[in-house]
Parts: sequence; structure tokens; C-alpha cells
Amino acid sequence: MQLPDRDAFSDFFAAEGDERACARRHAFFKYHEGTEQTASSRDDYQSTFMSVYGIHIDWREGIFSLLEGISHCLGDAVFSTELDYDSDVETATVNVAGVQHVFHHYSLGSEEYDAEQARIERLLLAGGYALRVRTESLMSDTLSFLLMPASTWQYVEQQFGTESVSKYFVLYASQCSALDSEISAPPTISNVSPRTVPFEVRIALIGFWCGFPVLVGFLLYVLWGVLTRTEPLPTPQPKGCENGSVALIG
Repeated sequence: MQLPDRDAFSDFFAAEGDERACARRHAFFKYHEGTEQTASSRDDYQSTFMSVYGIHIDWREGIFSLLEGISHCLGDAVFSTELDYDSDVETATVNVAGVQHVFHHYSLGSEEYDAEQARIERLLLAGGYALRVRTESLMSDTLSFLLMPASTWQYVEQQFGTESVSKYFVLYASQCSALDSEISAPPTISNVSPRTVPFEVRIALIGFWCGFPVLVGFLLYVLWGVLTRTEPLPTPQPKGCENGSVALIG
């Protein structure tokens, strides 16, 4: 599969009112979809463009799927991939300009996957290509990548601005770094100026703290009096009169 040319990629970012871009989008839809799509429908063009030229990796897949997608885009003459599933350790051997590079299979989302993809991106840059991820796919179960010559990325950034391009495509490594920083960054506490306590409240607080010891002392005094109070003992009666009867002498 051939990579899209510069004009086709520029139409991805061109305004909906751009007449030349609209005409090319119209021809693109007619060729790939077989429909008479509205010429100015940029959103539909972007969706169809990615379905035709994008490399899509499901969350259950990994490095091997990415390598196969790159080989499909560039062709075996430029980037050939040979997968080995029979060995104890599954490997993928990539041949670029006569030099072999061995990659191991890791699932999407793992740290090992991120490290292997960084190797792949460096290898592609050495050959004049750059791989970026579609921002719209970052929140889905399938990541969509676009492989283009590095010079083409620079061209659209000059034509439409880096900010406009990064709205749709970013480096995968930048997203990993952003996610790590969000996870590791401690929560920040906003600077809040201390509130001024009203004068009436301060007077009430002063009165409370001044009267509080007096109140505590009074309560302790009352409690001590209750605990130390003794009842008077009953008057002893003579022996033999315990039952309240007195013997009469005749």
C-alpha cells in the first residue's frame, strides 16, 4: 500500500471552504467509498482517510501487529517483518536497509510495549519516517496510528500550524509521559488567603476562654462538696432497747 501524497494529507487539515481541497475530497470519496459524498465534509474525509491509511491496534494486540502494519504501509522492500511463533520466545525480525532488528511481543499498554515502540519510532526516523497516534483514538479500545514521511509532517505543520496538527496527531511517547506525570504528580493545594475573623467573634472567643477556667473551678468545687459530704450518725440507743420497747418497773 502506498502512503498518501502531500495533497491528500493536507486535505485532512484544510478548511471545509477550501475549493481545491473540497474537490480532492470529493474525488477521494468517489474512489474509496463509491459514493457522491458532500465535497466539504471534512469530518467524513478524516474518518475515511484513517480507515484507508491508518494502522489500527486493538487493546488485545501489541508490537507484532504494529510491525505488520508498518510493513504493509512501507512494503517489504523498505521494512520487512518476519514473525517467529515457534520458538520458546516469540520474536519479530525486522529488516531495514539490510540490517536486522529483533523485537519481542508485548501487549498494548504495558511498559515493555512502550519501550519497544520507542525503538521502532527511532528506527523509522532513521529512515525518514515518523509515526504518530490519532488523538481521537486515545480514549478508545483501539489505537490508530498514521505513518508518514517526516518531511510531510513538517510540511503540514508549516502550512496549518503545529497546534492544529497536534489537535489530530501526537507522538505516542508524549502521551505516555503526560499520563505518567498525571499519575505521579502530587495533588496541589491552592493558595487560600486566611479569612479575617470578625471583631464580635473575637470578643466572644476572648470572653469564653476567660470565663471557662472560672466555670471549671466552680464545677469542681461543687463536685468536691458532693463527694466529701457525710450524713450525721444516728443517736445510739441503750442496750436492750433495740426494738424500741422500754421495760416498766412496778
